[in-house]
Amino acid sequence: NLLHLLSDGMIKGSISRSRFVVTILSCSIILFPPGGITYGFNVIDPYLYSYIVSLDKDHSTDKSRLSWVYSALMIGQAIAMITGGLLLRKFSTRNIAICAVVMFNINILAMYFSCRSVMTLALSYFLAGFTLGLIYVTSLVVGLSWIEKQYHGLVSGILSLGYGLSSVFISPLESLYVNPNNLDPIKNPIDGELIFNQSFILNKVPKMFVMFGILSTLLQFPLSFLLVKNPTPDTRKGEDVMPSINGESVKDMFRKPRFYLLFLIFALNKVPLAYIGSYSKFYGQTFLHDDMILSVVIALSGIFNALGRPFWGHIHDRFGVKVSLFMLCLATGVCILLSYLSKFLTGRTTCASLYTIAIWASYFCCTGNYGIMPAATIQFFGEQDFGVKYGILYLSQALGAVISALYTSFIPFWMPLVLTIVFTSVISGLLSLMLRKTETLDDQARALLDDTSTDSLVPSREFELNRENRDTLELKEHRDENE
Repeated sequence: NLLHLLSDGMIKGSISRSRFVVTILSCSIILFPPGGITYGFNVIDPYLYSYIVSLDKDHSTDKSRLSWVYSALMIGQAIAMITGGLLLRKFSTRNIAICAVVMFNINILAMYFSCRSVMTLALSYFLAGFTLGLIYVTSLVVGLSWIEKQYHGLVSGILSLGYGLSSVFISPLESLYVNPNNLDPIKNPIDGELIFNQSFILNKVPKMFVMFGILSTLLQFPLSFLLVKNPTPDTRKGEDVMPSINGESVKDMFRKPRFYLLFLIFALNKVPLAYIGSYSKFYGQTFLHDDMILSVVIALSGIFNALGRPFWGHIHDRFGVKVSLFMLCLATGVCILLSYLSKFLTGRTTCASLYTIAIWASYFCCTGNYGIMPAATIQFFGEQDFGVKYGILYLSQALGAVISALYTSFIPFWMPLVLTIVFTSVISGLLSLMLRKTETLDDQARALLDDTSTDSLVPSREFELNRENRDTLELKEHRDENE
């Protein structure tokens, strides 16, 4: 199906293939830096913690508090998704993209100063999440406007490829820049946590944000001018197409029980992703004492982060929301459990191999939500105000991030923490089975198409009355001409 991306059957309207490709690539590549700040957090988390500890004279910094930094990013992004949807009603996608890119990169550069404490860092990550959320929802709305409905699941994943793939390149660069000699952390004599205390490593932590902000600006700013929605209508000339149903209003969406069910499932599915995004490297350090190997494992996980999105989006297109979500949740729980059990295998190579496979598979499954949920939103609630509807549904990611932060704050041991996250995935999978076979908007459109194809052969009462009035008017006009 990826090979069919360039086919005319996927493009909505009579748009040139080259313009279509440029727009889709722009929507995906512009998410590269936001993905780097999101999934690169797992790599720089130990360095940030060490840097903050080195400045903390009161020794009050707890490692578990860093989970709230990542949660602040997710909360900001969730709020921005609905805000972006509302802004798209009044402003063009290009203007929103340009403003969001400028604000995003100014905030990244300002992290040079704000990374000195958990509180200020969390505030900066909240603002980064808000601005990257605006970029994300704009690119998603633009990209899906160029695509026919039957490919929305697959293409939702393709559009976010840049968001997931970024860590493949950014994570190793961050590690090479901050820790080029691959030095191992040492135990903090105060609390026993692993930290880096080498001054030349700690001095590079704030400078890393400056480097990232400059490169991000050079990449994103030109692409922001290319984020323009499809100018053509929803149907092609000369074709028998399905009648267009814009969908329910936002108020109608709140009256549907399936909205709250999707919201809860989406929130619970965020918990394992937030866990591996914040703590997979910390856990790996407890038995794999090689910072560079761990950084490479997490960096290459970006490939599976990216590929999982279109894969699970395609599973949604083939089998529907219920089946795809159930399979995703169970697979996620198994992968998280395997990542924990890898520590207890004999042999360093065996432990590292299973840990690597489990982390890569976890990312492949967890990020599939972002291929399934945009398509499910359109399927259940329609394309009208898609940005607002998906933004409201995306608020669940803030709830999921808070749940994950509460888990890591109040469960201090690895085994009960992992088992709780696995249990959360199982619960989410069982909830997905409650998504009953309801009449979606596509079903309504097909029914309308069937009605119009059969009922049009039998004149309706309204048609008969209109014909009688027309005949009377023509007779009157004919008399006036004779007179």
